[in-house]
Amino acid sequence: MGGMELSEATLHDYKDIAALQTESWRSAYRGILPCSYLDGPILKERETHRQTLMFSAGGKRRGVFLAKDCGTLLGFVCVLLDEEPAWGARLDNIHVRPTYKGRGTGRLLFTSAAEWVSMCEPQWPMHLFVFEANHPARRFYEAMGGKVVEQYAQKTPAGVVVLSLRFLWQKRRTIANL
Repeated sequence: MGGMELSEATLHDYKDIAALQTESWRSAYRGILPCSYLDGPILKERETHRQTLMFSAGGKRRGVFLAKDCGTLLGFVCVLLDEEPAWGARLDNIHVRPTYKGRGTGRLLFTSAAEWVSMCEPQWPMHLFVFEANHPARRFYEAMGGKVVEQYAQKTPAGVVVLSLRFLWQKRRTIANL
């Protein structure tokens, strides 16, 4: 690794983001989402989703950041300020290439998202949803200071319902200092 760099995504990064998200989902969600979905046309579905999100209105209220090393995309994070403002900013996605997990990429992305939220909405908390069965992600979010505040049944893009947990980071100063 030559040195991780963080940058803001451009509109045209959606295909690379979708490819990394597909790789991450196929690794992390095996046994949670149906194999027929994970092994099927997930890439096209993720590309369509990412393109729609990246090209939608409200770009100033959406932060998408990329972690790269020598031009290789290692991970990304997407934060939506207006998705559920009653809960604060939503960390919509954070994914790291499976072979780069445990090397600080997730922490860098999470911290960057928290700092961006602190600049945009200084008093807001931050929250995210994670599949209850995704124990590695839950451990990461707990290590980052998140607290589970809600459990609910979430309908996934795969068309199945999966139990999910809402993690909340209430204190902005604590988040930004991670």
